[in-house]
Amino acid sequence: YVPVEKGAASKTLDYAFDDWCVAQMAKIVRQKKDYDFFLKRSQNWKNAFDLKLKYVVPRKADGSFINNFDLFSVKHFVEGNSWQYSLYVPHDIPQLVKFTGPVLFLSRLEEGFKKSEQHKFAAHALDRTMEQSAEYYINHGNEVNMQAAYLFNYAGKPHLTQYYTRKILDTFYDDSPYVGWNGDEDEGQMGAWFVMSSLGLFEMNGGTSPDLRLDITSPLFKYAKIKLDNRFYPGKEFIIEAHDHSSGNIYIKSARLNGHVLKENKLSFTDVIKGGKLELFMTDQP
Repeated sequence: YVPVEKGAASKTLDYAFDDWCVAQMAKIVRQKKDYDFFLKRSQNWKNAFDLKLKYVVPRKADGSFINNFDLFSVKHFVEGNSWQYSLYVPHDIPQLVKFTGPVLFLSRLEEGFKKSEQHKFAAHALDRTMEQSAEYYINHGNEVNMQAAYLFNYAGKPHLTQYYTRKILDTFYDDSPYVGWNGDEDEGQMGAWFVMSSLGLFEMNGGTSPDLRLDITSPLFKYAKIKLDNRFYPGKEFIIEAHDHSSGNIYIKSARLNGHVLKENKLSFTDVIKGGKLELFMTDQP
């Protein structure tokens, strides 16, 4: 882990994800020794968590955690706070849920989104840099929380992923010159989030996995056609059609891929690039 004497506590989480990404590259080029080394190191995110509190807590070089820990302070974190970063393990989400405890993880997630809805999921314009602590939860306008709405898919309540991704699409983004996107458009990720979520698809670890799987959510459009470049992909097009689509029907009752019922809200990237059709049957009830 990165001790507070050397840098921000959140760097431990970033470095763990970086190591996981390198491990995936090593896996593809069949460098098993490197793969094993970086995969093991990618588990260092656990060292940033206080086992009693189940939150990321700044840690000293001697192994002890700092005193007077403040959950919402940005001190010792990069553009965020402990509450926000405690949801950020994009390469190992099932383990994060298990590590935190499924019930506790879900209750925190629900509380954070409920309280953030009144702020349109923007938390606070200055919460990343303000020195004083303030009780702010989801900040969709910053990288740390952009995947957060999809975490409900891993916590047993996919209908809340569908509810909150649609809410964010409808309230956080705007086509006026006064709002646009209310946050950091670093390297285009806010625009990318909007495009992918509008289609009803999202990828949780930045497309770095060789076995890429997409999360499914409530699409903004009734019908979308993705043309596949035949220089890279075997299929010609992938269609997403939402039956009974409306502003009120935001929940997915069932889903079919090429006529076959999907058992979970996940879709293999391989199935997408083969071409085909994803059908979502929408309803107004979760």
